[in-house]
Order: sequence, then structure tokens, then C-alpha cells
Amino acid sequence: MTDYSEASEAKVEIPEEVSLITFPARGHKPLIEWVYPEFQSLCPVSERHDQGVVTIRYKPKERILEAKSVRDYLMRWRNKRNWQEYITEEIAELLYKTCQPEWLTVTITWSSRGGIVAHTTSQKGNRPS
Repeated sequence: MTDYSEASEAKVEIPEEVSLITFPARGHKPLIEWVYPEFQSLCPVSERHDQGVVTIRYKPKERILEAKSVRDYLMRWRNKRNWQEYITEEIAELLYKTCQPEWLTVTITWSSRGGIVAHTTSQKGNRPS
């Protein structure tokens, strides 16, 4: 059984030298939703893989994210140690900073670990209700 008694001291990592591509919206502002069903990262304590489904929804303003560069970025998390809750926030922060949309939401539905299914969500910008 994994010892989580020193979990607060666990090393966390994020992908480095990320290059996300954007292109001009040119007045096009569709609601964009992507689902990436193969997301993986490492638990910072046990170093076992955490798996989940990432859903990204956003409303562009001036720039649109290029899907392949986002997919490549998400793939780079595979061997990075980090907490599920932190990862969701890191992804949302980077995507929001890169394309500066009206709003952006990142949700990860994590596969069951220890009998618990987690859904983590990070919201950026002012999404209308």
C-alpha cells in the first residue's frame, strides 16, 4: 500500500517548453468543444498512472487554438507527476493565456482510483449563464 503521509512534500511537474499554435478568428466565434479521451499523468506519490477524459470548451475572441498543438500538449502530461486538481488548473491557465477567449472551461473526468471517480473543473473568464 502506498504511504501518503508525506504527500504534501511530493514533487510535482508540468510540461516544459510548450508551443501552442493559434490562428485568427476573423470574426468567427463558434463554441468550441474538444474531448481528449486518452489523458494520462502520474500520481506524485505512487507514480502510478492517473487516466482521464479531458473536455475543453471555450468561446474564442480574437484567436482560435489549433487542435493538434493542444493534443500534443495534453500528451506531454503522460510522464509528469502532479495532483489531479493542479493539472486541471494548469491546463486551463495555459490555454486561456494563449488564446485569451471570452471564457474557457477545462474538465477532467478521472478514471476510478480507490473506488472514487473525480471530476475536476477549472473555469476562466466570464461564461454567460
